[in-house]
Amino acid sequence: MNVMSAKFRIFVLMKNSLNRFGALLGIVFCSVGTLLAQGFELENGKAEHTFYPNADMPVDCTIHFKNLKKTPIVFAYEKVSVDFPVVWDVSFCDNRNCFATFLDKDTFAKVAPNGEASLKITVFPNGKADTAVVKYALWDYDNASDRDTITWNIYIRWGADTKTWITEAVQVYPNPVVDVLNVSALGDVAFDVVDSKGAVVKHVVPVAGRMNFSEFAAGLYFIRCQSEGKVQTISFVKK
Repeated sequence: MNVMSAKFRIFVLMKNSLNRFGALLGIVFCSVGTLLAQGFELENGKAEHTFYPNADMPVDCTIHFKNLKKTPIVFAYEKVSVDFPVVWDVSFCDNRNCFATFLDKDTFAKVAPNGEASLKITVFPNGKADTAVVKYALWDYDNASDRDTITWNIYIRWGADTKTWITEAVQVYPNPVVDVLNVSALGDVAFDVVDSKGAVVKHVVPVAGRMNFSEFAAGLYFIRCQSEGKVQTISFVKK
């Protein structure tokens, strides 16, 4: 073997080795890129959260997440499954609106870089001990493959001890309401009006079962009725 042939073989071997090394680097870089493509992170890195509300009061069950991108992100979400007691009332909120039911799917308003957002379930247990499991898929609207399923486990382990909860068919109408809301079955019993965050915003004594809500801001509200130790919560929407 002459010197030139030996040098040529060495050159070919080095080139092949570099090509294989370059391919390996490409795989590594692609893998890192895949990891860095995750556009958001969940609170404490957990997709499943457990809550223990009190049976006698509304409680916020909130799951937070953060935008890791250098640009604004639009979060999208879709209902996976809901096992929620019919005797409980609920408020379901994203960063734009609150609703008196679990939405099938929707999107958030844009969240700024490093900004945080959340999905919140406010539970009104109405004194009833029970369990709920709610699951939603959450993803970056511009990258549907960047998806997590978040889970709320909600346990109320005992019911109200001192209150009897109303069993009459209390109804509110019209719902949504613009100004005057009618409440059937309870006459002129006083009510607490509770907002979607669970705060009491007004104590109302209706006249002939009618209440004026014309001055209220648009949104989701709950009426907490009490009569002779009996209590119930009813939701309505103010337009």
